[in-house]
Amino acid sequence: MVDNSRLHLLDAKECLYASLLDWERDYQSSTYQLAMTKGEVANWLGITPATLSRCLKQLVAEGKTSVRGRQITIHHGAL
Repeated sequence: MVDNSRLHLLDAKECLYASLLDWERDYQSSTYQLAMTKGEVANWLGITPATLSRCLKQLVAEGKTSVRGRQITIHHGAL
C-alpha cells in the first residue's frame, strides 16, 4: 500500500497519481479494480470527492489513465 508520509508533499493530482501507481504495483497489473469506493479514496487522500473526480478527469485527459467505474488502467509512456 501507499506510504502516506510522502503524500503531503504533492498536490492533489500528483498525490492521486502516485497512489494509483503504487496500487498498480500492489496489484501487479496496469488494469485493476479499486478496493475502495471513490469516496473512500478521496477521504484516505484527504481531499474532497469533487477534487478526486476533477483529478481523475485531468489524468484521463492527459492520457495517463482510463477510468470505468472503479476500474483503473494506467497508461505508461503518457507525457
